Amino acid sequence: MDHAISNIHILKYALEAEIPCQILDEHNRIYLVKSTITLSKDNLYGKYVSLIPLTTKVQGLTLKGFKYPLENACLSIGLSLGVSNEIVEQMATIELKKGILMVIESRD
Repeated sequence: MDHAISNIHILKYALEAEIPCQILDEHNRIYLVKSTITLSKDNLYGKYVSLIPLTTKVQGLTLKGFKYPLENACLSIGLSLGVSNEIVEQMATIELKKGILMVIESRD
């Protein structure tokens, strides 16, 4: 577990250098975002999308095209609000104004 958590934190270096980087295993695709991204339902790694703050807070979070949408929300470390969401439209958008968000596309 220590290596998995450390590897997730290493993704921050790639994010800061604007180098696309992700962690893949048989069940998950993990990457970090600090700005708006669009996801295609057809290209998801799995059915579920979890959003977990890597910074203390992720502010101004808006989710469109998700089963559980959000509008200008704040996610803080220690809360489970962003876990196990699903994309319900063909395209979904994750927008954030401040912070770093870990995105986990999961098959389980």
